[in-house]
Amino acid sequence: MHTRYDLPLIGATLFLLSWGTVMIYSTGGVYADLQYNDGQYFLYRHLIHMLVGLAVLGVALIVNYHKWQQYSIWFMLGMLVLLILVLIPEIGHEVKGGRRWLRIGSFSLQPAELLKVVLIIYVASYLERKQEVLASFFRGLTPNFIVTGIYLFLVLLQPDFGTVVLIATTVLLMLYVGGGRPVHIATSLIGVGIIGGLLIASHTYRVRRMLAFLNPWDDPQNSGFQIIQSFIALGTGGWLGRGLGESLQKRLFLPDAHTDFIFAIIGEELGFLWICVLIILFVVYIWRGYWIAWNAQDAFGKHLAFGATTILSLQIILNLFVVVGLLPTKGLPLPFISYGGTSLVVAMFLTGLLLNISGSLHSTEAKLENGLSSRATTPKNE
Repeated sequence: MHTRYDLPLIGATLFLLSWGTVMIYSTGGVYADLQYNDGQYFLYRHLIHMLVGLAVLGVALIVNYHKWQQYSIWFMLGMLVLLILVLIPEIGHEVKGGRRWLRIGSFSLQPAELLKVVLIIYVASYLERKQEVLASFFRGLTPNFIVTGIYLFLVLLQPDFGTVVLIATTVLLMLYVGGGRPVHIATSLIGVGIIGGLLIASHTYRVRRMLAFLNPWDDPQNSGFQIIQSFIALGTGGWLGRGLGESLQKRLFLPDAHTDFIFAIIGEELGFLWICVLIILFVVYIWRGYWIAWNAQDAFGKHLAFGATTILSLQIILNLFVVVGLLPTKGLPLPFISYGGTSLVVAMFLTGLLLNISGSLHSTEAKLENGLSSRATTPKNE
């Protein structure tokens, strides 16, 4: 059987991966040399992450996407165990006050990143199974809210507020597109907003982040430092940039230059014109993802493709908005570009799912074409 995968999606993904590799080499060298006495430390690890990501993409491409639906409950149970393990001090690895990693030797895993995939599969399966009751708030939406809420509460304990916002928004959008009534989704969104406001108010560091977002120059040496350095990087890049590798802000002025704020260094080194090219690549990726969701042949495929595209597109938007000062700092990496092993592998797995669904779409089209052509060439009985 001839299977044709979505070529624009493949092209955009390969360009983004290549761009990310170049920028991690450029942005991570100074910090890697100081921290690990090896300027290529992040580059080597990123290449390993990319190989693992390509292998995972291959698995998502080969395995029929309906298989993930069959084991979604088991994935959810496994995810519950991982999210509990990461909170145990003797097991979970703490970085910058957040206990978000499980580490075995040099290998580390971020369960909250894996939760993105597992919850999307679970919600897509739920939407297909409960289609007839989704218009009911208590019978259709509430069971999903309870399950999602338990997992997001565990992520919040790490704490990882940015991932909670990202996943909660994605799930609400999936429920809306899947058949939830607009008034129920809007009410739920308001409820999530109120809870989010209370959570921000309950922690001093989150309040500081919000104040720094509103006016970073009130505290330029502390809470406002990172975003001000980001502004400097973007502002000094101009139209054509300083040149690849020539950033000044990556020399320990801008924190997280190779992770969450890599977009600022792209602006400084390559300039506004190349930023536009990068955004166009992301737009192509998102467009093809939603095109695949719209044209998928079954309900589970539609919901799965929509969820995969939505969570990646929201993460892209949130990261860019943070870097340019339109949102408070969230700690979310830029998909395919930022340094981060689990994040990259998850993005590539989601891409594999999209390509798998697109492959099944083209296979169906080919079957229809073959059927029509065979009927057209069959001689009529006299």
